[in-house]
Amino acid sequence: MYPIGKRFQPFNMPSAHYNLDYLQQVFQGNDAMVHRILDSFEEQVPAYFAEMDKRWHEGRWQDIHPLAHKAKSSIGMLGMTALLEHVVHIEKISRTAAEPADMRDRLDQARTLLDLALDAMRRDRAGQAGGRAGMEGLSPPTSESRRTRRRLRRA
Repeated sequence: MYPIGKRFQPFNMPSAHYNLDYLQQVFQGNDAMVHRILDSFEEQVPAYFAEMDKRWHEGRWQDIHPLAHKAKSSIGMLGMTALLEHVVHIEKISRTAAEPADMRDRLDQARTLLDLALDAMRRDRAGQAGGRAGMEGLSPPTSESRRTRRRLRRA
């Protein structure tokens, strides 16, 4: 958990890989919600890409578009415009059966951009957590607390 009543400024520095302006505007300073969205993104979107890759290797490239569609909104919310362009293209190719050979390159490029963005977010979040080390002895959510929240949401 993050300190209640303390304004936590997530990611004060702009990143070349993501932009949280939209989330900060939508949640109007509710940093806990921004962090929940980021936690969810870190769990779900890499899994979507892993499944897209699996379907590609199985020759089921026509079945990739639902996953690309799911990833698209999360990627857009986090201002990952370069990655978003690739995902939109992947969705279109998979849905329309146009240029399937191009999909492998797009998947590889998109995965590279996703990895860069995730690394930047993790570094920024770790830096923010380090900067708050003395604040009420609280630390960022662990993967165990994320699993617990996920179970509660499903219940």
